[in-house]
Amino acid sequence: MVLAVRSVGFRVGYLNEENKVLWVVRNIDLSVEEGSIHCIVGESGCGKTTLGLAITGILPPYAVTRGELYIFGKLVLKDDSWRYEGVRGRVTAYIPQNPGSSLNPFIKIWRQFWNVLKERGYNEVDAKNYAAEILKTVGLNPSVLDYYPNELSGGMQQRVAIGLSLATGAKLIVADEPTSNVDAHLKLHLMRVFKEIRDSYKTTIIIITHDILLAGKICDRISVMYAGEILEEGGALSILENPSHPYTRLLLNVVPVLGVKKPLRSIPGEPPSALYIEDARCSFYDRCPFRDSTCLIKPPIIEVDGKRVKCWKPLAKETA
Repeated sequence: MVLAVRSVGFRVGYLNEENKVLWVVRNIDLSVEEGSIHCIVGESGCGKTTLGLAITGILPPYAVTRGELYIFGKLVLKDDSWRYEGVRGRVTAYIPQNPGSSLNPFIKIWRQFWNVLKERGYNEVDAKNYAAEILKTVGLNPSVLDYYPNELSGGMQQRVAIGLSLATGAKLIVADEPTSNVDAHLKLHLMRVFKEIRDSYKTTIIIITHDILLAGKICDRISVMYAGEILEEGGALSILENPSHPYTRLLLNVVPVLGVKKPLRSIPGEPPSALYIEDARCSFYDRCPFRDSTCLIKPPIIEVDGKRVKCWKPLAKETA
């Protein structure tokens, strides 16, 4: 099995005014198989985007890092030493949450594709043909090449951003909340686009999202993040049908399901600030309805039904 991403004890933080490191990604041991679609799911502020930036090599220079990160077997980060040369923008590509902000408003879409493809050695004729092929793959008419970004809808801009990431030739694409600003119909279309990209281009895709049900429709595996940690990781179907961590079950309970009548619930409390996270105990302790004194000690990662779960008391499967 070839791993596109592997991290060992990986941490990312930022210095505050007191010169103390606030860790927003903490002790991540992540494995993403080559050719898979892997979703990272969690509430806003849990560290998903920071992890995605680290994987693609575009963390801000003032970020503090510890641990190890490998991309297709190459050690790109070890503690405070970064070695992304030849990886960033070539092996990895990042699609931001707001695609409109990543497109140059002053030049047409074709010129933006050309700026990428000429770096890969394409001549202008072949580049235009390849750009048209990519646009067809993401469900756009090649005539879009003659438009400026402001002439496109948000959904079209999103698909252009996906196309540009393909134009880089990247083997690994990280898409940050690709469906957050589109309607339900376009969400399903984008899910089909990502599957086609994986199948046609043999690309590994990491999708960052807060929508755990949507993740279950497209992803092979799901990692559930909370307060900078991965609390549960496993096959998508196993996560949805048999969540073992209390946070995963609560996360599923707050999502409305079309055609299913159920009371809308919320997770009590608020996610902790990085300033107040206590490493000595379970990060979900304050909000967990199943907590007891055992949870004041940091839980280990254990195997439960083929999933990796960070909890002292993993939940039993719910029965109808």
